[in-house]
Amino acid sequence: MRIIIMNYLANRKNTQTGSAIIVVLMLVTIATLIAISAVSSTVLEEKMAGNIRNKHMSFQGAEAGLRAGEVAAAALSDVVLFDGTNGLFPRTNPGDIQGTAGALADFPVWNNLVDTAWVDGTDIGLSDIPQYIIEDFSESPRDRDCQYERPRQAGCMLPVYRITARSAGLNANSVTIIQSTYKRL
Repeated sequence: MRIIIMNYLANRKNTQTGSAIIVVLMLVTIATLIAISAVSSTVLEEKMAGNIRNKHMSFQGAEAGLRAGEVAAAALSDVVLFDGTNGLFPRTNPGDIQGTAGALADFPVWNNLVDTAWVDGTDIGLSDIPQYIIEDFSESPRDRDCQYERPRQAGCMLPVYRITARSAGLNANSVTIIQSTYKRL
């Protein structure tokens, strides 16, 4: 009986069709595809996170430039000339073109990156130092009572400036430009 079982098992081994190797190869292929998909998804998500970080760093740099511009605007005297030098510009209006009467810079002045004299703010470790410019925007009454007085007293009208700041992130791919309107007190 033992010989019959051994012969049966010997014959059984020779009759295998190789289906196990096909199943294993299919499982390895599916596992490989899942792994490739997971790796490419992870790489894409890492790039997205890096770009978002770079955008936030650029925005924070522009905020630092804006704060430096506001500090500079607070320190301006009443007799300062807004002549297009040292980051101080007269108010530009739609249609202003550099070289025409009364216009010192193209409109908008912050859009002309070549001819505009930007002032460096505080270096916070980005690819570029945050920069700012200050435009003489208009005047505004100091308070409600002052605006209705006639004749107006000295110091009733306070200067208003438009401050524009720009900054690049950790690389030059992300540039942020922000503006604020600042009324000197």
